[in-house]
Amino acid sequence: MTHNTLKIVLECNGMQLAMGPGEALDITAVTGLESSELEISTSQNALVDGETVDGKKIKARPIHIEARFRSNAENAANRARIIKFFNPKYTGKALITMMGVSRNIEYEIEGWTFQKQVNMDENLKILVDLICPDPYMLNVDNFGRNMANVTPLFAFPWRVSGSNQVAAYDALDAGNEHFLRGCALKGHTMSHKTFRNDVLLYNDGDVETGVQIRFKAARGPVTNPKVTNTMTGEYMRVLLTMNEGDELVIDTDPHHQIIELNGVNTYHKIDRLSSPFLLVVGDNYLVYDADENYTNMDVYLYYRPKYLGV
Repeated sequence: MTHNTLKIVLECNGMQLAMGPGEALDITAVTGLESSELEISTSQNALVDGETVDGKKIKARPIHIEARFRSNAENAANRARIIKFFNPKYTGKALITMMGVSRNIEYEIEGWTFQKQVNMDENLKILVDLICPDPYMLNVDNFGRNMANVTPLFAFPWRVSGSNQVAAYDALDAGNEHFLRGCALKGHTMSHKTFRNDVLLYNDGDVETGVQIRFKAARGPVTNPKVTNTMTGEYMRVLLTMNEGDELVIDTDPHHQIIELNGVNTYHKIDRLSSPFLLVVGDNYLVYDADENYTNMDVYLYYRPKYLGV
């Protein structure tokens, strides 16, 4: 498949429907991939000409697809398959690849039908209208990073020769460290903990995007964990004590904001001055901390850039 092509793969309720080059369905027309309708709120002032812009909102994205089966050999089976696939009870996801760039977006079925056939032997053609409540196209990758990782420096199994073990300790007493290579040296660094508590995240999308923060009390208890976006000064802080092994998840995405401790809703524990911050376009410097034992935490960050179209 060349780069100058369009392919759409719809996924819904465990089923998949692919359209485009090399697929049974050929795309004949599509709209809604480049942009969504913009709603501008304005107000009038009796003493000023024109109007004042109060706000802008990108509305839900409608996508219209027309596709035609390349063959009529399996019209009956294809008709049954399409009817089963476009079940409006389920939310679907569309993977769209346009000229080598891939984006995905969640959708709801707004309506669909078969185009009227003159006779039953004509190739089936479908007309589909999708509505995407969140209008932004998402990067297909979910970028993630552990802000407090442990870097391994040694691999196991580490072999120590039994015949050399006594000689190794004799050499250690004699100060002959060169002989000890490959033997059981005292004081070897097996790994090191990253104690920097800041990280740079780059958002290459067209708009701000939410971030999912996973705190894990990996090495003991932690009190009141916190993450700050230094670019905006906003932070998320949760007032609780995590025991070793506990996992706290914070998601700042406006469409599904959550705070959960071990899978249980804990939003009521949020610091009242906290704000579900978003990652601005470009560089974002995030810093994590806690009132007590911040070095006991592993902190994982996940985010997906959002785009106006593909």
